[in-house]
Amino acid sequence: MKEALWVLGGLSIGSGILMMLGRFNGQSGIGVADEAGNFVGHSSQVYHLTGYDTVADIMIFGQGWLAIILAAAGIAMMVYANAGAWKDTGGY
Repeated sequence: MKEALWVLGGLSIGSGILMMLGRFNGQSGIGVADEAGNFVGHSSQVYHLTGYDTVADIMIFGQGWLAIILAAAGIAMMVYANAGAWKDTGGY
């Protein structure tokens, strides 16, 4: 059972991170918005266009919330699977 949680947790974290970066859909995840709130691009792609720090303009688009939920669920699965790992090693 623990092995399945480790694998599912890792897949969830990996999928969440890729979704945050917009790898499954170009306008999904976490990106930079213009004054009207429209998607401009991801901060690494539009930094040279803006000429300033775009941290204040970062918003969650499309599947961004699903990405955050997947990453949080994956972390929770990994923590749960590893919570009693010391019992398997005889306490060492």
